[in-house]
Order: sequence, then C-alpha cells, then structure tokens
Amino acid sequence: MMSAQLQQPGKVGAQLSATESNMEQPQRQVEPLTNRARESKSPYVRAHADSLVAWQLLDDDAVSRAKRENKLIFLSIGFLASHYCYLTRQESFSNPKVASLLNENFVPIVIDREERPDIDNIYMSYNQSLSGSGGWPLNVFLTPELEPVFSGTYWAAPGVQGDVTAGNDGVEKPLDWVVVINKVLGSWVDEEARVREEAKKMVVELSHISAEGTLNHAGNDFLQTSLPHTPVGTTPVAVDYSREVYGEVDLDQIEEAYERITKTFDPMFGGFGFQDKFLTPAKLSLLLRATRFPKVVQDVVGPNDCTYISGMGLHTLRRIAHGAVHDHIGGGFHRYSITRDWSLPAFEKMLIDNVLLLGLFLDAWLLSGGRKDGEFADVVIEVADYLISDRMLSQKGGFFTSEAADSYNRKGDKVKQNGAYYLWTRKEFDAVVGDVHDSEIAAAYWNVQEHGNVDREDDPHDEFLNQNVLHIVKNSTRLSKQLGISEDEVKQRIEAVKGKLRSYRQRERVQPEIDTKIITGYNGMAIAGLTRTALALLHTNTNATERGHKYLQVAKNAALFVRNELWDNDKKILYRVYSGGCTGIEAFAEDYALLIEGLVELYEGTAEESWLEWADELQTLQIKLFYDNPTPTPTTANARCGAFYSTVLGAPYTLLRIKDAMDTSQPSVNAVSVSNLFRLGGLLGDDKYTYLAKESVNAFGVEMLEHPNLFPGLLCGIIPWKLGGEHLIAVGENPAPEKLAAFHKTPRAALHTLRYHVPGKPDSWLHRRDAKTTAIPQQAGFCTRSPGGTFRNADENDLSQTSLSLLPPHD
Repeated sequence: MMSAQLQQPGKVGAQLSATESNMEQPQRQVEPLTNRARESKSPYVRAHADSLVAWQLLDDDAVSRAKRENKLIFLSIGFLASHYCYLTRQESFSNPKVASLLNENFVPIVIDREERPDIDNIYMSYNQSLSGSGGWPLNVFLTPELEPVFSGTYWAAPGVQGDVTAGNDGVEKPLDWVVVINKVLGSWVDEEARVREEAKKMVVELSHISAEGTLNHAGNDFLQTSLPHTPVGTTPVAVDYSREVYGEVDLDQIEEAYERITKTFDPMFGGFGFQDKFLTPAKLSLLLRATRFPKVVQDVVGPNDCTYISGMGLHTLRRIAHGAVHDHIGGGFHRYSITRDWSLPAFEKMLIDNVLLLGLFLDAWLLSGGRKDGEFADVVIEVADYLISDRMLSQKGGFFTSEAADSYNRKGDKVKQNGAYYLWTRKEFDAVVGDVHDSEIAAAYWNVQEHGNVDREDDPHDEFLNQNVLHIVKNSTRLSKQLGISEDEVKQRIEAVKGKLRSYRQRERVQPEIDTKIITGYNGMAIAGLTRTALALLHTNTNATERGHKYLQVAKNAALFVRNELWDNDKKILYRVYSGGCTGIEAFAEDYALLIEGLVELYEGTAEESWLEWADELQTLQIKLFYDNPTPTPTTANARCGAFYSTVLGAPYTLLRIKDAMDTSQPSVNAVSVSNLFRLGGLLGDDKYTYLAKESVNAFGVEMLEHPNLFPGLLCGIIPWKLGGEHLIAVGENPAPEKLAAFHKTPRAALHTLRYHVPGKPDSWLHRRDAKTTAIPQQAGFCTRSPGGTFRNADENDLSQTSLSLLPPHD
C-alpha cells in the first residue's frame, strides 16, 4: 500500500484545449493506428515491435487520440524478464482476433514498468483493490482521462483457457482475452456515462486506499483548501530543526512486528506463508538485525526472542541458498519460488533481487563470525561474482536490469521455453558429467531424478516433464556419511561437476535475453551492496582480497557511469534510464534515495569526499522535489505531513501522488530515505536532515501503529529517532586497520556512521559543509560525535563489535 494525493486539475495526462476535448469535431477520416513500439528505447517495449497489436507509447499523441475518438485506452504494463509477459506477447498479442479488437476499438499503449514505476504503482493498487492480488503483465482499461475501468493480469489466449490454473505471478485462473475485451467494450458502448462516473469514483477511492503517510496530521497541519495561496517568493516559515519530533510510534512497534511476522513463519522450509515463497528482503533484514540492535531494543523484544528471530532469518537464507531459486551452476538467484519448499522457481533473474540478497547473505556471514571459511561466505562471493559478470555488468560500467525467464532450449529453436537454460534431464545430466560415480553423487546432492523432480501438481501443463531443477537435498556432510568418503572429497567432486555443467550450458545452450536498460536506482543498490561486500572482505584475513578490490572498483565505476551518463550537473537533473543513451526520463524519488545510499557507502568505504558531496547535493534535490513539507505554500496535492512522495508534483500521466512506505521486493522509498537522512545528518552534523528523518517516520505513525509488520524498513528508523546512533570519526591520514575492520565487519542494525577527518585541510568540502569540524579533536585516532554535536575520544566500547549472540544450530 502507498499513500496518495490527487493531482491538481490540469496536471494529469495530456494538456488538451477545451475546444479539442469537449466540443464536437467535424467527421473526418481516421488514420488506422500503426505500431510505434520501435520508437521506444526500452527493450521491453521494443519487443512488441512486430506484434499484430498497433502499440502506442504513453504520450500526448496517444492520449489525445483516445480523447478525440472517444475510445478507451488499453494499457499493458510489464517487464522484459517476465515469463507471463513473454507468454502474453506470444500467445495473445500475436492473435489476429485479439489484435483486431484492440486496434479497432481501443488505443493500445504498452509501458515498461521499470521505466515508469509510478504508473505501475497506481494501477497495481487499483488491480489489487479489485482482486486482492497482482502480477505482470498488468492490463488496464482506462478512460481517455486515464481513469481505470477494469484490469487484470494474465488472461488466456482465445481457445486455450481450458484448464489453466494458478501460477501466473500469484493470480487465479485467467479469463479469456476475447471475453474480457468484448465485455469492456460493450459496457463502454452501451453505458459510457455510467462507466465514466464509476471510473471517477474509483480514482477518489484509490486516493483513500492509498492514504498512507497523509493521516498523521497534528492540529493545524491539516491542509485547509480555503487558505489563500502564499504569493510566489514569500519567505517560508522558519523551522527549528534542533527541536524534537514527537509521535506515538516507539520501540514497542518493533516487538509487535516481530510477533506478527513470527506467526507467518514456515519453520520447516523457512520463509513466510505455506504456498509460493517470495524473497522478502526487507523482512529478512529486520529479522537478522534482532541480535544486533541496541540492548534497549533487545530488552523490549526479549533477548531469547531476539536469538530465535535472528535464527528465523538465517534458516530462511539457508533454505534459499539450497533451493531451486538459487542457480547452483551459474550463480545468482531467481525471482521467487512457486512452491513452498523452494523447489521450483519463477526463472527471471533480477538485478535488484540479487543485490538485496547479497546484502542479506553478507549480514548472515558477518553474524556467523565473518570467517573466511564461515557459513554463507561462499554464497556472498558467488552472488557478487554473478553481479560483476557480463550477464549483469555492461562494458560501460553500469548494471543491466535482468535476465529473462524464457530462452531457446537449443540453438536453432524458434520458440522459447520457460526456464530452458536451467533444466536438465537425467540422461543429459549423466552424459555431461561423464563419470558415473561423480554423476551419482551430484544427482543425490541436487535431487536429479530419472523422470524429473518437478511434482505434477506444480506442472499442470507439462512444461517440465522429465526435467530437473537443481536444488540441494543432501548436503556434503550427509553424503559423506552415506558414501563413506571424506566431506572434502564430496565437495571436490561437486565442484568438478559444476564446472562441467557450466561449460556445457554456456557452450551448447542459448543464454536468456538480457534487459540492457541501466536504471539509476538499481545501480545505487548495486553500488551499496558491492561496496559493503568489498570492505568486509578487505578487512577479513581471506584469500579474497583481490576480489574485494575488484568489487570496490566495479562499484566506483558504476557510480561514475551514473554521474557521467545520467546526471546533468549544469541543470541539476538526475535521470532514471540509460538504454543506448539517456532516455530523458527524469529520476523518481527512489532513484535519488537508492543512489544516495550507494554514495554514502562509497564514502565510508573509501574516504573520498566527492562521493559524500554528491550524496549531499542529491539529498538536497530529493527534498526539494519530493518532500511533503508540513509548512509549504499550500496546494491540493500536498498532505503536509512530512515524508517523500514518489513523484514530483505534476508528473505526466499520473492520477495520484503516492508515498511509498511499505517494503515489497525492494525497500520502500521512505525507508531508504529515512536511513539516508539519519546517516547524512550524523556524518555532516546537519540537524535538518535528522529532523526530516524523524518527521518522515512519524508521517506513517498511524499505519505503523496498526500494521507495524508491513513497514520493516521504516521500523528501523524508530531506533535512531528514539535512541540516536553511533557516529565515529577517523582522525588522521592512516586510520588503524583493525579499528576500521570493526566498523566494516559489523552487520547492519542500528544507525552507525564513519567519517574521515584529516586535520590541516580547512579548504576541504567537508570542512566547509560542517561548521563544527573545527571542534573535532586533532590527534590521530577515533572520536565520536554526540547528538548535541560535541566530540569525545572514542573508547574501546565505541570501537568494538557488540558480542554475537549464540546462533541456533542447523543441519
């Protein structure tokens, strides 16, 4: 769920004159639609270029035509990696009957959800209000004014509806395309006035459904529509940012969230719920932090409970690492599991999922002691290596978006198959491995069966007949005991088999298509994850030092790519998408938040001020463009509650301004922004940033009190609000490596920042930015900054890691 404000009249969609939109036009010959998908730079949209549907782009031409011809808009939203988007494109949009109905009676528009997440969020909220579920492709019928009339996700192609069952990204048995189109068209032709009226009511209802972050007013903070507008140029009301923000949310909400999350935990297979399993990175991160939160928080939750809670997260990560969502041959992870036991994945590989899992496995490794041969160490290295491989990293330095689920089974095939690149028959598996003994060991390890290992109930259309999806069912310890050989020998044989399977796959199979878009926000996530990983490895006595340096350089290169290709320093504009060049789509609040997070990590990892300076500049811009200031010039599109909207005021073709606070497959805009503000406030001694962080958490107080478990990321912001944080300053040219290691090997938990200060450099940017820099102790070593802005020399308690709780045993 997200919070929303109605956009001001005249700001939504294309700007048409009253004459054009309201007066009858002389009858004229209407030119048939032609497919414009090739005009787009999006690989997903361009994939529709040969479709029979005459796809339009979301622009003034398409919206104007819908208004001029008084036709409904058919809006299809998806992404290139999705199996069901591919299936719909192949089965339905290539169907002459479906194409004819859409082309003659609607204005069909296709959107890449990764280019326009704002549009996707609005209409996904609508779809979820109708069916309680979501997924892609998201297909929505709209009035010419972009108001939703009807929507759904995957609909079956004409004539194949039959026995199609659940499985399309979590939605129920699909309807038939022709039936849906005809019903919507009939309603529009026969009852246009009613359809329009209901659509308008739905927009108002959507604004109420998406009201998070707009409810926590305090007295005169309510926006009175009768208030006169403040003249342009009027000096804004001064705010004392050193004062405290008061609100009802407290540490108790963390305890309640843990209690609710625990009730949905699957103790057998890990994860949450007892059907399909999503990766839920924000939720898992909250669990892992339990034993590393300040003692005050652990006392509220209960120390024993914290150990159990952290154990839930670790158990889930073990199951994910062993499951079929893990590509055991090529590295990386798929999007989610269709089955409760992680044995059958949705085969898309997304950059954001892998980056977030890298951070989780890194925290799990550090929680487990962070030793070079410790649990999860191999997964951390493997995921990081996958991210910097040519499957995810462009030659220019930016990270691609995804790998598709579907691919050709063999070279020369004409039709792609779901998961083809990752599947093995037992016969093929044995032939590639060659050695009978090795094959038997590896087959037992990964559950490779003669007739395949996918249950029939999970494969209603026989997509995976006789196929095996590799997942670990017997680890090396069990196989060692079973076979009477050493565990080291088992591991060596498994690694040898991996190498053979990998070489064969790369040589003989067609690799899945890569979505080569480079998204600013996603790259910010990758920069953050790789930087943290690099610094942890560089401060561990491992043979991975070379890898650590490489990961850090890749993170720097990605940041430089964004700065060179997607940042206009003269106009101070950040752009979202690079696809063969900057596409001109301006960044959303999430792009600012995620990039800022990556830049702060780079600064703390390298001591290079330029990264912090750019982060500060971007933070100022994010506040200016997206923040819901409680004391601005009044407008009907601001709730005046604090926190960040996802879009700028008047964003094109958007019905609502949304505040995103609930974490989904990626952390929410406001969760990341709150973390950034607290960190920058501590690093720069900036009371405004700290104040806005508290105000942003408080903006969602009403919702967090009622459903704290839905806001795991934002819950972490309660701790620095109520308890403050630890702000270390390394003074001198060469900080002690062992003390830096204590910082960089600390798993994420509460607020913890690291600043570098070299005395005798009064002209440095950081010296000019923070007026209190002159008060920093000048002797080499470490000091801390107090909440009041004073400094003291750090003692061993400040520098040492808090003791690790005993972790629960595992198989």
